[in-house]
Amino acid sequence: MDEPDPAARPRRRSFTAEYKARILDEYDALPARGTRSALRREGLYTSHIAEWRKVRDAGAIEADRQGPQGQAFA
Repeated sequence: MDEPDPAARPRRRSFTAEYKARILDEYDALPARGTRSALRREGLYTSHIAEWRKVRDAGAIEADRQGPQGQAFA
């Protein structure tokens, strides 16, 4: 059986702290119903928003933005 080409494997996306903060700010500024789905244009799911919000509320996004000693998160 042939081994699959490792270069062809999908790569997990990663997002910078600045990107996450910008998306959360934009998402939180939208009305509660209807237009929040507009963030789907970024290919994001509500699970991204929920997880990033948890991390932000714990202070990790700001710590990550301030330097290499900040807490890393997915």
